[in-house]
Amino acid sequence: MVIQRGQIYWCEFDSVVGHEQGSRRPGVVVSSDSYNKVQSPLVGIVPMTKALPKNPLHVRLAAGETGLDTDSTALTDHARFVDRARLKGAAIGNVGPVGMALLDRQLGRVFGIGA
Repeated sequence: MVIQRGQIYWCEFDSVVGHEQGSRRPGVVVSSDSYNKVQSPLVGIVPMTKALPKNPLHVRLAAGETGLDTDSTALTDHARFVDRARLKGAAIGNVGPVGMALLDRQLGRVFGIGA
């Protein structure tokens, strides 16, 4: 499976501990295309939810931008690397350049990079 930055996949986030996001939900790929091409068994992903942002670090993405049925919130403070086996099927959507720029800014704030 060719995985590209910005693509959205159904992802199995279970099993979890504490406040981690779980269950089957969309996730947007945030690892770089060069990393994704090396066929690492892992991929960087940010879980998404239908709920409104509860944290100023979260990024609201309109359905029209992602190709999903509803508006979504990317939970940048829940970013993690997961095994590719957690991604189910083909990509179900894609985050465009404007949305990815917002995600990058918030991920930079979460990880203290480029701030």
